Amino acid sequence: MPPILTPVSSVNSAVRVIIVEDNPGLLEDLIFQLSHAGFLVRGASDGRQLDELLLHDDCDILVLDLNLPFESGFQIAKRLHGRSSCGIIMLTARGELDDKLQGLENGADIYLVKPIDRRELIGCINSLYRRITPDTNDTGWRFDLGLRLLNAPDGRRLELTPQDAHTLCLLLTRPGQVFNRTEVVEALGIDFLSVPDSRINMVMSRLRQKLANFDPALRIQTWRNAGYSFVGPPFQ
Repeated sequence: MPPILTPVSSVNSAVRVIIVEDNPGLLEDLIFQLSHAGFLVRGASDGRQLDELLLHDDCDILVLDLNLPFESGFQIAKRLHGRSSCGIIMLTARGELDDKLQGLENGADIYLVKPIDRRELIGCINSLYRRITPDTNDTGWRFDLGLRLLNAPDGRRLELTPQDAHTLCLLLTRPGQVFNRTEVVEALGIDFLSVPDSRINMVMSRLRQKLANFDPALRIQTWRNAGYSFVGPPFQ
């Protein structure tokens, strides 16, 4: 089955969506629903057709099934993650917690379980598109914990690990304030008694280095026998 391209109305025509689904009937139905919601929609039945589409045009939002021929949705998301700026929505019949966690770890921004109301899917696409699209009117520093993205005023982005993202989020809640070791451990969701000081020092040292390499203005201050604080520029 060749890739599918469907003309759309102009309402959401700036949002380019690719659906990867190996069930032809479901693929056609999803393309019909999303195109009539105003998105520019293309369809592929597997990773090979997806790659063919991406050779000719970019994608804003990828709606990805898991059980696909040749290459699973997990594998596709993993190889695209970091290489592509598109948001990834996994849409699958697999609703087990382990599958959800694996999907999110492999690069999915949103994990949805079939069957799904088209209004929820449309809402998720619009929401994710707003999250990953820079606001040209916004010139300040921003941090998105959900996407684990730090956005610079000049448009540069730094993606953080879940551990680094939660640590930075804690420090940004009250810039300049010192957070002690216990507060950092609680923010990471780790058992306080099982965490040696050396591990917390390593976490903070790694995050400090990442931020400094990204922009020297982003600084984490260590206060001996007290804790840590963020002393960089203000965030919106």
